Amino acid sequence: MRNRRKPAKFARLLSKAAKYYGIDLIYCHPTEINMEEEIIHGKILKHNKWVKKDISIPPFIDLSSYCYKYKEEMKFLKERSILSSYGKFGSKEKVYKMLGDDGEFKHLLIPSQTVQHFEAFYSFLNEHKEIIAKPRNGQKGEGIFLISMKDDSYILSYENQERNISLTELKDFFENQINPKIYLFQKYIESKSEAGDPFDCRIRLEKNGNGEWSVPIYLVRIGTNQKVVSNVAQGGSVSTLTPFLKANYGENWKAIRDSIKRIGKTLPYKIEKLSRQATSMGIDIGIDKHGELYLFEVNSAPGVEFGTGEIASIKADYYHYILNKISNQPVRDKEMLYS
Repeated sequence: MRNRRKPAKFARLLSKAAKYYGIDLIYCHPTEINMEEEIIHGKILKHNKWVKKDISIPPFIDLSSYCYKYKEEMKFLKERSILSSYGKFGSKEKVYKMLGDDGEFKHLLIPSQTVQHFEAFYSFLNEHKEIIAKPRNGQKGEGIFLISMKDDSYILSYENQERNISLTELKDFFENQINPKIYLFQKYIESKSEAGDPFDCRIRLEKNGNGEWSVPIYLVRIGTNQKVVSNVAQGGSVSTLTPFLKANYGENWKAIRDSIKRIGKTLPYKIEKLSRQATSMGIDIGIDKHGELYLFEVNSAPGVEFGTGEIASIKADYYHYILNKISNQPVRDKEMLYS
């Protein structure tokens, strides 16, 4: 179940991978649930074409967290099926607070703050000299600003543009373009390549055929000619992890790679323990010029643009795992599926 009516190319590939286990994948949108008759008006892939098919509520639904805006439908499904996701992990601020309170991964957290007034914003900028303003629930790197303090002047950067502004203009920017209820402020971590382009490392995770977290692909997303973010959707490139680290971190590349892989093996379980259940996850890591790692973001609905085949294969394995657990457990106990 996805928040788009037409199946994407990935759904076609996933359907074929699931068929290896004899599993029929039905694609649907939340509005295609008939709650009165308790059926779903979905689509199934036959002879490489999507055809309509009505089904009763299935025992398991691979659900995008974006579907939760359909509150009545989600409440209906929760009472009748096992869902792969029980909502988003929460805002960036909430995820940071959870990990900070827990303490185990506190060393990865970037100094962050929410502010209601310009005076608090200016104090945070004065302390760190360079800060990022980002929407708490932003998508695809949109609405992210870099604010820098240089002596008595200020630099405001957005996408591939930057301009020098006065203190008066800085106050005007805060009061007219920044909604304190929406924005989070963070110390700026200079995660840049040798060429000066911002980047982050995406650890792309899926639950596998053993019900454990697995990494289909490690990606480096590079924001070519951008000032602030490494969002490929706004123009940029991608690289696999090892070649990028070798090219940018010299003899230190292997230690950094090993640290990133340790995060991929441990942090997902901590997030799962502290937050809501999910079967897909994207963890974004920044690396400063000294090789120190920082947690940029955790995403409960990561894309499938890269590592598509690996992701489809692992998802199909997980479907098989879940259906085996359901068939061996006559009482529908949701918790037992995630243990």
